[in-house]
Amino acid sequence: MVDPRLKCILASLALAFSFGVGWVVNGWRADAHIARTESTQDKRDASQAQQAQEAIENKADAVVTHAAAQQENTHDYTQEMAQLQAGRAADAARIAGLQHDISSAATRNTQLASDAAACRDLADQHQRLAALAAEGAGLVGDLGGLVQKRDAQVELLRGQIGADRKLLEKFVRY
Repeated sequence: MVDPRLKCILASLALAFSFGVGWVVNGWRADAHIARTESTQDKRDASQAQQAQEAIENKADAVVTHAAAQQENTHDYTQEMAQLQAGRAADAARIAGLQHDISSAATRNTQLASDAAACRDLADQHQRLAALAAEGAGLVGDLGGLVQKRDAQVELLRGQIGADRKLLEKFVRY
């Protein structure tokens, strides 16, 4: 027969051993659960990082597109301004020449009006004045062209505004 105290000690040891084994197994289960949870969280973090990177790349593309459009509009505007400035300088020179010619013609008309020969000269002067008037009409036509250039300038600025709006719309979406 086995001593009851020994039985009790063996039973206690078996119980303690079972408890210890259960404790270790539950620890393993908890570690596995934690590892699965961390893996899931890592996948979520990686997905969010990828989405953030795509958003940054989209914004960068939008900024590059806007910069190119802005550079093109700036170049077009600069070219148009140079053409307008050249046209203004040429118009100013023609106007000064016309004013000088008109002044000279007026002075000559006054001097020639007193004699009969002045009548012939006056007829010639009239022809020249008619030519000057025709040139003046051409100048008015040129000024109409200047207005068209200004309208083109306005259209270029509208294009710049459109490019800016597209950029702002892309930023608002993100």
